Amino acid sequence: MKKVWDRLGIAFSSACVIHCIAVAFLPVLFPAISTYTHSSWIHIVVGVLILFTSPLAFVPGYRKHGLTWILGVAAAGLALILLGVVIEGRTPDQVSHSISILGSMILVFSHAKNLQHSHRHKHQCC
Repeated sequence: MKKVWDRLGIAFSSACVIHCIAVAFLPVLFPAISTYTHSSWIHIVVGVLILFTSPLAFVPGYRKHGLTWILGVAAAGLALILLGVVIEGRTPDQVSHSISILGSMILVFSHAKNLQHSHRHKHQCC
């Protein structure tokens, strides 16, 4: 069941990346839809989902493999995503979205490593 949380974390973080890229480029390609592509509530909802689901993956993963660097990388990714949400509307969209994209990519990486190392330790004998 613990692997599900890493996979959901990867899905949520990937959705964040796709959304931020789409919001940046779709209005340029199709100016008529620019009023429909940007909703700050989406960042808040995705940020909250990521914030609450990530510990469900990383805490059990850490207990299994004991690698603190994965927790540190995940914390950095989460911090960047939350920073992107907090500064939205206070800075140009390119800045807040770039920070969110970077944080999401870091979080995807840390979820993948958490899965990888949890799987490795599952098969080790006492």
